[in-house]
Amino acid sequence: MYQAGILSSNSEAPDMHGAASHSGSRAGFKDSLGCATAALARDEVICLPHMVFRRKSAHGRHKSHVDTAAQDRGLLVGLSLTDGHQRAGGLPGRTKTHLFDCGDIYIRDFDSAYSADMDGTFDFFLIELSPDFLRNTETLVERPAKDLDRVQAQEDQVLRHLASAMLPALAKPDAADALFVEQLSIAIGAHLLHRHRAMGDVSDANHRLSVCAIRQAQELLLTVGEDSATIASIAETLSMSRNAFYRAFRTSLGVTPYQWLLAQRIEQARRLLSGTNLSLAEIALTCGFSDQSHFTRVFGKVEGISPGHWRQRAR
Repeated sequence: MYQAGILSSNSEAPDMHGAASHSGSRAGFKDSLGCATAALARDEVICLPHMVFRRKSAHGRHKSHVDTAAQDRGLLVGLSLTDGHQRAGGLPGRTKTHLFDCGDIYIRDFDSAYSADMDGTFDFFLIELSPDFLRNTETLVERPAKDLDRVQAQEDQVLRHLASAMLPALAKPDAADALFVEQLSIAIGAHLLHRHRAMGDVSDANHRLSVCAIRQAQELLLTVGEDSATIASIAETLSMSRNAFYRAFRTSLGVTPYQWLLAQRIEQARRLLSGTNLSLAEIALTCGFSDQSHFTRVFGKVEGISPGHWRQRAR
């Protein structure tokens, strides 16, 4: 689907049409997003087919002006990683002022000229979506979106968390796992299409599973465990696609299939810890964990203490 072509941070980064975005420190030089490179403390990039991820930041208060000409380049999504960024911008002659705090985003077109005056903090995670991105949305969501809403200073904490997972790869792209970057880019793309689908697109966000279907899915999850093949087979049993089942399950129960199954495994582990003398290794395998180490790690994350200490407290 996507193949990670990872470029080093602070290097020349070609845009999705092959033009180079120089990130040199030459005074007065501006990059393809209109940022003065000499003023940037951080300028990192990872390029993938149809998507480019960037992080741009400056130390302290950052006052600057950006101008970009209209380009056949798709959409730009910007996510503020700090509080207190002010931006007065928009189409020439139609500017508005917006205050961005951590987790606030904007989505704008590249195909219109853009001008903005910025003040305050500046630390942004940026996503360039090529024109082909929306043409190929069937690879990411069950019902393809035709477009994304253009928003300004709209909160999106889910995207902030996804961005946080990408930041280490941006900081050290040479050491990044290409498969991880690829899978994270798919998750980011799918989230944008789900969360910011333009009005008028048909959405299945309200689709729910019947009580019978929920019970059947839960029984199958408990029987065979949760992984990609299992989700696909359960969806097939319910005469649904994998993506449609996944979203309907989450809408119906408020958690993903994996999150639900994990909760059941932890509950079973609690019962065995408090009511039996089984070893931790035996409990791990009985509850569906791959080994004792996996069990201890997951249990500790959920409960805040190790299984051994939990057992001592429960008795």
